[in-house]
Amino acid sequence: MSESTELLFWADQNLSEFEAIIEEIRDKGIILNKTAFYPESGGQLSDTGQFILDKDKKNKLQVIFVEKLNGKVIHYISGKIPPDYKAGQKVTGKINWERRSNLMRAHTSQHVLSAVIEDQFSIKTIKAVIDEKMVAIHLERKITEAELVKAMILVNNLLITGKKVESMIYEKNEIPAKIKSKLRGELSKVEHNKVRIMTIEDLDYSLCGGTHCQNTKEIGILFLDDAKGEIINYTFGDTALERIASLSIGVIGVSKLLASKPKEVVNRIPKIINELKELKEDNNQLNKILLKQLMNNVKKTPQKIGSVDVFKENFQFAEKKFVLQELGKLNENQTAIFVVKGPIIVVVSSIKHLAANDIVKIFCEKTDNKGGGSPAVAQVSTKNPEKDLEIIFEIIMEKMK
Repeated sequence: MSESTELLFWADQNLSEFEAIIEEIRDKGIILNKTAFYPESGGQLSDTGQFILDKDKKNKLQVIFVEKLNGKVIHYISGKIPPDYKAGQKVTGKINWERRSNLMRAHTSQHVLSAVIEDQFSIKTIKAVIDEKMVAIHLERKITEAELVKAMILVNNLLITGKKVESMIYEKNEIPAKIKSKLRGELSKVEHNKVRIMTIEDLDYSLCGGTHCQNTKEIGILFLDDAKGEIINYTFGDTALERIASLSIGVIGVSKLLASKPKEVVNRIPKIINELKELKEDNNQLNKILLKQLMNNVKKTPQKIGSVDVFKENFQFAEKKFVLQELGKLNENQTAIFVVKGPIIVVVSSIKHLAANDIVKIFCEKTDNKGGGSPAVAQVSTKNPEKDLEIIFEIIMEKMK
């Protein structure tokens, strides 16, 4: 039994089917003497696929995840491993090629973008998260908008033009000086003697054990989805084209609403946002004035239940905090029930034997709503503000009998 699993994809990344010998069966996992399945590492997801016994083409197992532990590649299986899968048995492995192909393109695209950003702006990539349709690159520092625009233009031009992608395997101490001087990655951290270097024609030399396509033309274009701080998220290929088409249609639609040309939309939107903020602030001020006037009227004309004054009103246009501010401190014989923005019903009470949270609790039991609070202030969500306001008023009447 070998100390480590031979990685067939190091020599042939396009190998989609292979034969190997089972070395060990573990709980839901199979170890082979060699494999073309890529184990999850370096931010790239693992391959998936199938195992088929040589003697029975129908006896298939689904490989759902692959990882490498202490040099051994473990292929995890969906369900129970049948007894005829045992050590010494020959097995055929088949890679889910659609997934592998997408991951190869994604991984190669990350190399291109990382190389361009480092070459142009001296910003290194700390790590990458590589999915079938999306890639996230974490940089050592924030990239500016101007730098990112330049990088995306350069990268997409490189992808359209096409650059040859190759992998080379060297003994650690035999890497040519010309390559070593341009190498991305920390050679000192590589523990084994053999190293694999991925090259992109006239662009990049990287230490990498992952899978890559043969030419950057296979990737398609990149579309920037998001950029926050040091993290860049993008899609590629058909997904990128779909995003561009969808965005273009959206921009055209917005430009018609704004009576502007599509290229003017980006400049118009910040102005519109500022105008909306100003309108919102004006509206808030008007709401506060209206709330003040209405609250004064409510306080002047409370509804009486015995010796208790009940302030009741629908302030659905106003925020809870503003309503409570205008209400102020209640006297010892006063309680209040208001509808506020949400819509939410707020119960306020200064009466010891008429706790706000008790009133809300009874209401929730009657209506199957959810709410809570303290003896002084409690609240409950509502779908029928006017009706529920009356139900709570009736609960207060019952409690006061």
